[in-house]
Amino acid sequence: MIKRRDKNSMGSIRRRTYIVDKKLQYRMLGYNAIYFFITLAALSLALFTPLIFEISDPSLSPRQQAEVAGKILYLHSYLWPALLLVLVVLGFHSVLVSNKIAGPLYRFRTTFQRIIEGDISGSVKIRKGDLLINEQTKIDEMISMLKSKIGQIQAEGAALGELLAKIQGQELNAEQKAALALLQEHYERLKKETEFFKTA
Repeated sequence: MIKRRDKNSMGSIRRRTYIVDKKLQYRMLGYNAIYFFITLAALSLALFTPLIFEISDPSLSPRQQAEVAGKILYLHSYLWPALLLVLVVLGFHSVLVSNKIAGPLYRFRTTFQRIIEGDISGSVKIRKGDLLINEQTKIDEMISMLKSKIGQIQAEGAALGELLAKIQGQELNAEQKAALALLQEHYERLKKETEFFKTA
């Protein structure tokens, strides 16, 4: 797991984890590696194939063959170290970029789990520089809408409870009492379901 030490505003040391979703980030790293090696293979064919055909030409003099061989050795000496450096840089950059995606996705999943458990009091917080900003905005809008609607349902349920309490204090016939009892049961179930949600 790749980590980096950062100083916060209080001067203490905290660790920033770059690998927060192994499956996703390693898959993205693997895709980038595949693209790199495909590019490497194409570049190698483009550079070395003409030289190999050229040095295999029997009509070349030993001096000309030596010149071609020098070109091949030159490419071997400088191309592979440069490409290795590029591979390392691209690998590290891939981890950094995937972290800006995996981090928000991790927070989204945490938020979804809170909502499943009935907690809609919070919002999604992602770090500055992370990607998926538009998705974060939409999730926050969804939570805000749910919070508003459920709050309204809870308020209407409370008003219904007060009305039922007033009716229960009045004289009713048998049919009205049965209807009121049934209405009270529905109210209790509604109250129980709405109390599942935490809005503040």
